[in-house]
Parts: sequence; C-alpha cells; structure tokens
Amino acid sequence: MSSTDKEPIYLPNSRSCFVCGEENIAGLQLRFFVEDDKIKTWFEPKTHHCGYPNVLHGGVVAALLDETIAWAANRALARMTVTAELKLRYRKPVPGDRRMLVWAEITKSSRRIAYGIGALVDETGEEFARAEGSFIPLSAEQTLAIDDHLIYRGGEERVFDILRNSP
Repeated sequence: MSSTDKEPIYLPNSRSCFVCGEENIAGLQLRFFVEDDKIKTWFEPKTHHCGYPNVLHGGVVAALLDETIAWAANRALARMTVTAELKLRYRKPVPGDRRMLVWAEITKSSRRIAYGIGALVDETGEEFARAEGSFIPLSAEQTLAIDDHLIYRGGEERVFDILRNSP
C-alpha cells in the first residue's frame, strides 16, 4: 500500500479559530489532515468569501495558506506557532465556485523557527496562489494551554502529547 492509499490522519480542530473553528459561524470551519507528509485541507468557497462576484477574497486566500503552513510548522516543532512572516503570490483570481485544495509542507526547521511553503490548487492541480512563511514556536506551557481547548474526537494526531510526556 502506498502512502497515497492510506487513510488521511486528521488534526484537531478549534472551537473559535477563523479557519478551523467549528463553532465560528463567520469562519471557514475547515478540517486539516496529514497526507504524503503534507498538511492539507479542502475548501469550498461560499458567496460571502468572495470580494468580487465569483472571485475569492485575497484575505481569505491568505488565511487559508497561513493556517495550513502554520499547522505544518506546529507538527514540525511539536509546538503551536505564530506567523513571523508570510509572503504570498497570487497567480490568478481564485474562482468562488470551485472546490480547492490547500497544501503545505516544511522546508527547513530548527528548535526556534520553521520555514514552510504552501499552495492553493483546484481539483485538476491548477495553482492559483502560493505562499512561503516562517513560524515561531510558542512555549510548551502556551502550547498545552491551547491544546487543552482543541477538539479531539478520536483518531486525530496528538501533535503535542510529547510535551505532556516529557519531564
């Protein structure tokens, strides 16, 4: 069985996050998963996500890429992270009526910072936006406080348990 034949491993959700907050009615309410060593999520735009008719707002594109790369950094550093820098390249207008895949991976990391890339593509693989960014880890205490408020249904990757199990 190849890595693409495996079931994806989901990450926990937040209640309030703009991107992954299940209870945030103004948010995107996405689920992130790990597949082929990348963080991924599917996004189906709604009319209220658009700036122009049938064109996804650039701020929503930025939020999608920022959060997806951040989860890649969270996993790489086993800490929640904050964005230090995010650079986006909008290649073409993102249709507001097309299902999109957002993916991210870490290109380099140390204890103090993680660098990652990500892209927003449609189901055919056509790329609409690309980003690169750097992410700084929070303390173990801050990470565990956030983790205590994440939603785990069973089966999600326990990214931060290494902090709970260390002396």
